[in-house]
Amino acid sequence: MNNEELFRESKRVLVGGVNSPVRAISPYPFFVASASGPNLIDEEGRSYVDYCLAFGPLILGHGHPAVKRAVSERLDKGWCYGTPTAQEVEYAKFITDHVPNVDKVRCVNTGTEATMTAVRLARGFTGRDRIIKVEGAFHGAHDSVLVKAGSGALTHSVPDSKGIPEDVTRNTILVPFNDLDAIETALSENEGEVAAMITEPIIGNAGFIPPKDGYLQGAKGILE
Repeated sequence: MNNEELFRESKRVLVGGVNSPVRAISPYPFFVASASGPNLIDEEGRSYVDYCLAFGPLILGHGHPAVKRAVSERLDKGWCYGTPTAQEVEYAKFITDHVPNVDKVRCVNTGTEATMTAVRLARGFTGRDRIIKVEGAFHGAHDSVLVKAGSGALTHSVPDSKGIPEDVTRNTILVPFNDLDAIETALSENEGEVAAMITEPIIGNAGFIPPKDGYLQGAKGILE
């Protein structure tokens, strides 16, 4: 089947015909049959340069020999235990040895779980409910961060998807990216109520928007 036929078929059994909204391309997505190095090959034999790389994990490209070899070696020993392994300890040690501000690691399956855990940890540690989120930044699909940017967003957070109660998003304060004054205003207007601020260092889902010089350092300084 070609891409259009596959999409018609997929809509019969998958919600919206895809397993993630980001894959919902008009008029229909291309379906990948194989991949190698920097290239994706679709079901019609077309080749695409893959700049997405599975949103990060495939930084070495598809089918890298060293990765293939390591995966093959592990497959011979099983591939899903549901118990602790020595390898995850070594992995955590590698991260803490190479990233100066990371003391301990908790591994999860998705970015949504990671940011949800981080927000919950901040709230639990501080005893505060409110968080500051940057407009346009994407942090997964849990209720606290799936909030739409818009005018007056410092005071009126609006859910970005149906099914998210407004009572939940009232604890999410939106600020514009690259605006240190907005962070200071949000903190002063919600003094003693903010548990944490969450942002992408470079905005990805609203277009590639880099931080201004000193923005990230300035935000960290204000929050400290």
